Amino acid sequence: MAVTKIEHLGIMVKNIEASVDFYVKVLGMRHKFTMPHTNGVIRLAFLSFPGSDETVLELIEGYNDGLPAEGKVHHAAFTVDDIEAEFARIKQLGVPLRDTELTTLPDGSRYFFFYGPDGELLELFQPGGAAPYPLQFKPEMKERIWGGRALERFGLELPEGAIGEGWMIGDHPNGTTRVVNGPLAGLGLDAIRELYGKEWFGSRGFSEKNGRFPLLIKLLDCNDDLSVQVHPTDSYERLPEGELGKTEMWYILDAKPGAKIIYGLKEGVDRAAMEAAIAEGRIMDTLQEVSVEAGDAFYIPAGTVHALCSGVVVAEIQQNSDTTYRLYDYDRPGLDGKLRELHVEDSLNVIAYEGAGARRMKTGGVNAGEWLTIAESPYFLVEKGVVDGPLALSTTPESFVILVIAEGTGELQWNGGSQAVKAGECFLLPATLGGYSLSGRMTVLRSVVPE
Repeated sequence: MAVTKIEHLGIMVKNIEASVDFYVKVLGMRHKFTMPHTNGVIRLAFLSFPGSDETVLELIEGYNDGLPAEGKVHHAAFTVDDIEAEFARIKQLGVPLRDTELTTLPDGSRYFFFYGPDGELLELFQPGGAAPYPLQFKPEMKERIWGGRALERFGLELPEGAIGEGWMIGDHPNGTTRVVNGPLAGLGLDAIRELYGKEWFGSRGFSEKNGRFPLLIKLLDCNDDLSVQVHPTDSYERLPEGELGKTEMWYILDAKPGAKIIYGLKEGVDRAAMEAAIAEGRIMDTLQEVSVEAGDAFYIPAGTVHALCSGVVVAEIQQNSDTTYRLYDYDRPGLDGKLRELHVEDSLNVIAYEGAGARRMKTGGVNAGEWLTIAESPYFLVEKGVVDGPLALSTTPESFVILVIAEGTGELQWNGGSQAVKAGECFLLPATLGGYSLSGRMTVLRSVVPE
């Protein structure tokens, strides 16, 4: 017999968000994560005491809509270290079972229910520990006034409308992506962060400011010009609470003939000159335009004025932030028919008039098996690699690895599995994955959190 402790108390609730809010605010408990049950109906939230990672309370939504007015404790759970042996032992004892087989949750935990002598519902529970594997996510698609339908070329399923952004890997209040492959399918990146923490993300794999996953990975379809904009640094005092600044990089996946972007200010433009240009309606005279083609890479540190223009499809690796200050938007209406808000004062405050270290480069000529650094910042290091045949690689304990398949097809292999990959797909490789390999013919962007 290997019951080791009380695992948790399960309470049925009508509204899991409201109940989580109650137990956090009223009792001071810590919300670890919420995840769907494998039956697709029930949702489960797990809470712990402050300063502890041990779950003591499980909230259950969707099990029974007919709750009595006083609520209902659903079950008491006990931790075991060999769920299969315990299942066999309980059956052999003739204890009445509610479950005829073990249930496995998305995080690998397994359990079964049985009845006590007075009909009380009891659970034996073996906590999960999914082996690390490459995670692929369902993108969060964002309609934008400047978007189109070009992301369909990657086989992505788009909702109706002008889709400008596909958030491929995201852990942000404005968009959290959910895993679509393997044992953790259905879990959001926020829940995986709570479940596996620094073990999977690495010692550098968290934002020190808000505790979230530090990067946001996007694909952008620029069917029209984006607004002229700038992003703040982490230290800007007017940042929304919990938000980061935004340093980013672009890799041009496709560009129509004559495509261009706005990339920085012209020589000698200071705050006074920019204010005057805005007042006189000639802001475009202060901006530097750059022609682009597929394979170009641009590093855009916070404080750099920039704008993607029509005719480009872009992979974007950025800090996990959704803060943008618009300087100019071509006097066009937004999706709601109204002019979009400008943020002139904030923009003028955060522009790096003397430059912030923006860099651009052509990335052609990379040989198979080589990696070329195309963007480096305190927040990410991005390399471009060309795969033509098997290429053995490895993660390190310090950082996860993000792979963006920029071009071609191939296969991703690791200890315990493999997966076909193609252009437009993005993968998060846990820091604990260890050795993996790429094969086929493809161009890949590899990102890590640097020292």
